[in-house]
Amino acid sequence: MKETLKQAGYKYIKYQGHKEHLLLNEFSSSLEVFFSNKNHASWGLIWKNTHLEFVRSEKSYG
Repeated sequence: MKETLKQAGYKYIKYQGHKEHLLLNEFSSSLEVFFSNKNHASWGLIWKNTHLEFVRSEKSYG
């Protein structure tokens, strides 16, 4: 299942290069890295016609 950032409670922060996108999880205030991976099989997000797949969490935001 793919959700939009708004549906999943995420805010886009920045593109980090090498297909990595940094997002803010607004529920837990944690930064998370997602990888551009079109048509992957697991849960993910859709952002500007790009499928994002969760990679890892980063340190807390703020």
